[in-house]
Amino acid sequence: MYERAIAIAPTYAAPYLNLGILHDLYLGDGKRALELYGQYLALSPSGDAAVTKWVADLKNRKPQQQAMLSAKEQPR
Repeated sequence: MYERAIAIAPTYAAPYLNLGILHDLYLGDGKRALELYGQYLALSPSGDAAVTKWVADLKNRKPQQQAMLSAKEQPR
C-alpha cells in the first residue's frame, strides 16, 4: 500500500517514511531504508530530527549487526 501511495502521490512524504521503517526494522534492508528515509527528508522542508538520527544510526551499523537483526526475524 505504501508503494501504491507513492505512485499516486510521489510528493507526499509519509509513505516514504513508513516504507523506510518497514524496510529498516522488519525486512532488515538497511540500504533500501536509507534511500526511502532520504526521499522522506527531501520532501520534508522543515526536516525531521528523529529520522535524521535514524539515518545516522543506520549508516553506523556494522554489516554483522544488520545480519543478526535479519536472522532474528527469520521464521524457525
